Amino acid sequence: MNTLRFVMMAGCLFFGLASAEANKVNGVINFQGDTVHLELTGQQNWDYDVKRLDKKGQTVVEMTVPALDESTIDSLSSFKSDFVTSVAVDRKGPDGKNVIQFTLSGEDIDTFDYLTDQPSRLIMDFYVNPSAKASKASKKTVAEKEKHLPTELPAKVLKPIAKNKTDKNRKPATADTLAIAQQGGVAVAQNDSVKSGIFDGGDPEYERFSIKDYEIKEDALIRAKDNYYIPFPMLETPVSYWEKMKVTPAIYQITPKSSEENKQARLLLTLFEKQRYGVYLKTQQWFKDKYPQSEYNEVIDFMTADVHLAMWQEEGRVKDYDQAIQKYKEAVAKYPRSPLAERTSLKLGYLAFEKGDYLNSLRFFQEHIENKNFADKESLSKDLARLGMGLDFMKLNKWDDAIAHFNQVEKDAFNRDLKVEAAYRRGDVWVRSKNYPKAIAEYQSALKKYPEGQGLYPNAFFNQAESLFMTNKYQQSLDTYREFVKKFPSSNHSAFAMTRMGELLDIFGADKSRVMGAYLETYFRYGETPNAVIARLRLLSARMKGMKPKEVNHAVAEIMSLAKKIDLPNIEQFATVMVADGYTNRDEHQKAIDLLSKYYKEHPTSVDVPLLTNRIVSNINDKLESEVNAGNFIAALKTHSQYADNWLKNSRRLDTKYNVGRAFEMAGVPVEAERYYKDVLNRTYAIRGTPEAKEVQVKEQVPSEDELNLRLATVFTEEQKYNQAYDYLKNIKNPEKMDENSQIERVNVAVRLLEKRGDNDSAVRYLGELLRTWKGQPQLVAEPYLKLADLQIKQGKSDEALRSLEMIDQLQNDSGKIAPVIHAKALETMGDIYLEKKQRNLATGSYEKLLEKYEDSRPLSSIRYKLGQIYFKEGEIQKAAEVWNEFKGDKSGFWKKLAQEQLQNSDWRDGYKKYIKRIPAMSENEQGQ
Repeated sequence: MNTLRFVMMAGCLFFGLASAEANKVNGVINFQGDTVHLELTGQQNWDYDVKRLDKKGQTVVEMTVPALDESTIDSLSSFKSDFVTSVAVDRKGPDGKNVIQFTLSGEDIDTFDYLTDQPSRLIMDFYVNPSAKASKASKKTVAEKEKHLPTELPAKVLKPIAKNKTDKNRKPATADTLAIAQQGGVAVAQNDSVKSGIFDGGDPEYERFSIKDYEIKEDALIRAKDNYYIPFPMLETPVSYWEKMKVTPAIYQITPKSSEENKQARLLLTLFEKQRYGVYLKTQQWFKDKYPQSEYNEVIDFMTADVHLAMWQEEGRVKDYDQAIQKYKEAVAKYPRSPLAERTSLKLGYLAFEKGDYLNSLRFFQEHIENKNFADKESLSKDLARLGMGLDFMKLNKWDDAIAHFNQVEKDAFNRDLKVEAAYRRGDVWVRSKNYPKAIAEYQSALKKYPEGQGLYPNAFFNQAESLFMTNKYQQSLDTYREFVKKFPSSNHSAFAMTRMGELLDIFGADKSRVMGAYLETYFRYGETPNAVIARLRLLSARMKGMKPKEVNHAVAEIMSLAKKIDLPNIEQFATVMVADGYTNRDEHQKAIDLLSKYYKEHPTSVDVPLLTNRIVSNINDKLESEVNAGNFIAALKTHSQYADNWLKNSRRLDTKYNVGRAFEMAGVPVEAERYYKDVLNRTYAIRGTPEAKEVQVKEQVPSEDELNLRLATVFTEEQKYNQAYDYLKNIKNPEKMDENSQIERVNVAVRLLEKRGDNDSAVRYLGELLRTWKGQPQLVAEPYLKLADLQIKQGKSDEALRSLEMIDQLQNDSGKIAPVIHAKALETMGDIYLEKKQRNLATGSYEKLLEKYEDSRPLSSIRYKLGQIYFKEGEIQKAAEVWNEFKGDKSGFWKKLAQEQLQNSDWRDGYKKYIKRIPAMSENEQGQ
């Protein structure tokens, strides 16, 4: 017996320990773009505490939480990032809790902790607070100004302020509301009915979402035309009277009597009130059989219909709904003058409307209006039926019929509230029909005519703002969205509104920090609720640029997963575009092209063709441009060939053709380059001064007309079509506005053309003028100096040529940025001039400097031979032999042989045999002899 009891105790202990381990908190911490994200799960009601402390000059955040599991502790302890330099976990915290210590990299790192439900999670984010940096700098400046001022009191020590310990039954963030106690104090009310809002006492007018006219950038507005904005669902305001009917159900009473029939009827009423619906239906059937002519049948029939309706609402069985409707119809027909008949007849119409059965709803409303048992004059219920018919016609896309019924209600209704409601609903009709101008006009008219409805009908603000957005009236749309969030901060559509305001700020060209701030605030306030998903998708897409590869994969998976949580048209396409945009921002253009192409092929009937096509072509062009800029013209031509017959076939982008022309020019095919450049230049001339030209300038990386003329002048020069090259060169109107490389290239082309005409004097003057007035990067004029020296040599002005070449050498000494090929040519030419002028010491100095700097990377065996020959002719045989002994490279054999022949044929062979043996080729020759 004792053994059994011990086993039972051991078993209980084991399961108790297992349960304790299972109840431990687990979590994950990672670095997502510009935020460190900590997420803890495992508790339904969170009891935690967060403190911000200063320990030994370091900023530390202490977070006290329920005990963590081992894997989470290990994960936290090993985490490091730019924001959080180290994490330590103290297992011996108060009340068996763990204390997590986050050491921050600086005071400008801020934290934001909040709770979510479904699932229950505790989340804390670490991020850079720009205002903290500004505040810190401001304090430092003030301190410097005041440090010399006399003070009477010692500085007060500021202790770190710790957050109050949280209530373990605290609701998720923004779920608490303030209530006024009877004594006048303020208390926190745990009101589950209040949704998360965006109240902000520090910015009651939501100025952070506003923008001034002078802040709006025209280029940003043009660029926004190619952005993807998913339409948000229309905000549908419930019918106020129907909502009141649902929360104020019929109250049934049966006056007690001593009869058995009365007792059984009251038993049925008790079962109804206790919601014992199964027992009620069985008892009701028994009662009907026993008392077929009961005086209580009227009450019981209406109650029975309510029971079937309640069962449908609880369990969703269509059979229960059909039985409820049938019972209601029978009761209304059987008891036409019952106090419940009129209410129930109207109820039939709205029940069918809510279920989406609009045709039956129309029939029920029409029957209600035609029922002679219900009063016609000043009849609230019949006006409500007409209002319901208007809603039915709207849902059935019968726009004119819907407007006619709303007009009739506004005109004839005795109740002013119904007039107001009818006026505010006309705009909804035009929103559903996508006639946005009419929708805007109707909402504005209703707001002006019935101002008392502004606080009751959020649709007049949200739907109007969305209609303004769809008609590109962005400033009015932004202002109306701000009005919406001010008046209805707890609306489920507030997350949509805040997201759209972020998108509008982006359209206007506001600073990216403001745009991302709007998305970040939406995500912080609403978490992963479906209506906040769009903001989160945009946030993740924008952050992909700075992510590491593993973080990118995580972000892509999160984007596609989040897209499944919201039911919006084309949400999968939107998510795909967001991922592709993220790849584009990372310059991973091939991934973006492949992703968009795959989606296009998998959804040929539903895809937004212009949207995806434009994005694919844009990424192809960006890929081409990056390959050309990197000098990889072969890859660029392959890219063009790959897409020329599909995505690029109907493309009219000028920058794509320009980049292909550049690739052909770099490949040494000037004829093909000419064809592409001409096409771009002709179209540029054709659209000059038109709105299309402005759009091309903003959306595409198209060169200026002057740059295109320069490219054509260059390729015609390569084709030796000098007259045409000269014509295009003359077409350059504003050379000073070109970039420095282009200015240098223009001069080089001009000099080459003048040289071909035999006008060397003009060429020299042209180059001289450039070099005297040049104010750009010094290293860029090295090539013109080299060309000038060449022309001066042809003119027989060797001293001037030497000065030009010495300038190149000096530029290299000063900057170290001269192209090796130019510097090497300058040194060689200097040596040649000095040699011709019989200044052999200067000549050898130039040649030796050339060999020292570039022999390892360039074929300079001829220069080494020339240097040795100078010494040889001067009789410095030993020096010549030492020079010739240092030939390098596989292609120096010819020069080695010449040197060998020089030494073999000399009269000093016997006296200087030891030097000959130092040259391997000559040593082998001696042995052979």
